[in-house]
Amino acid sequence: MFRFKYPYVLLLLLFAIYLAYVLFKRLNGKETGLNYPAFLVDAFAKNYKHYLYMISYFLPLIALLLMILALARPQIGKGYEKQETMGIDIMLCLDTSSSMKALDFKPKNRFEVAKKTTLDFVEKRKYDRIGFVAFAGYAITKCPLTTDKRMLEKIIKDTKLDSIEDGTAIGMAIATAVNRLRKSKAKSKVIILLTDGMNNRGIIDPLSAAKLAKELGIKIYSIGIGTNGFAEIPQKNAFGIETYVKVPVEIDEALLTRVSRMTGGEYFRATDSKKLQTIYSIIDSLEKTKIEVKKYTVWKDEYFDLLFSALVVLLLYIFLNNIFLRVKE
Repeated sequence: MFRFKYPYVLLLLLFAIYLAYVLFKRLNGKETGLNYPAFLVDAFAKNYKHYLYMISYFLPLIALLLMILALARPQIGKGYEKQETMGIDIMLCLDTSSSMKALDFKPKNRFEVAKKTTLDFVEKRKYDRIGFVAFAGYAITKCPLTTDKRMLEKIIKDTKLDSIEDGTAIGMAIATAVNRLRKSKAKSKVIILLTDGMNNRGIIDPLSAAKLAKELGIKIYSIGIGTNGFAEIPQKNAFGIETYVKVPVEIDEALLTRVSRMTGGEYFRATDSKKLQTIYSIIDSLEKTKIEVKKYTVWKDEYFDLLFSALVVLLLYIFLNNIFLRVKE
């Protein structure tokens, strides 16, 4: 972008044009008419000093034109956008109990599909602080609230099954996430809880943890993952050979629904990988980060080159008229 900061100064160009007209007529030796200058008619009869004199005659006018343009303050602008975000603080709670080995989300098990979908969700939330809690028989904060998405993604990828004592401590998972969010100053605070079981471990029951979340203004979105009926889980027998055992899918949907609704959130059921992706997309749309974009332009002054050129022209005029053209051959 280009502009003159003081465009009204360009009106002085009218005076400069008039001055050029007057100089041209004087050089031509005529007060009226616009005939061709006499010096062009007999140009070949003149020596080089004559031509230099003609040039020097107009140098002050050229300097004046350059100074007028400089006074108008030409500027080149570059546009920028400034984003002001009102992010959401999110704690992700992922079940790592042995039942997450179930192969009903083929070709991979529940846990691997859940991790992949969680990572896709994290990638979309560019402006939020996100933390991560892994739980089974108890809950561990794997990553506190952070904007360092690369670190968070690595931690989620490195989380393994069987790394925590087995069981399903849903209440402890919620309580751990609430503890991480209780000092948050974000206007929106969210817990996303993904599990495939029923609460059977921990010293805090899910409803008590949900009540605390409600008091602190924290929403809980819970996801029950697993097909209906039975699912195959790989197990090793006494000889170390891997076999597949069918176990019933037991998700306490009534509890998860109550926990979510109590806090203003929702409960979802994912029976396959596509459904799980859809659920995360719904949560993503429900909890949108507010982004305010302010556009502005940074202007850079370009008058210095014009002033410098005007100075050079004036110095050339002084040199030609006071030194060079006065020297006798």
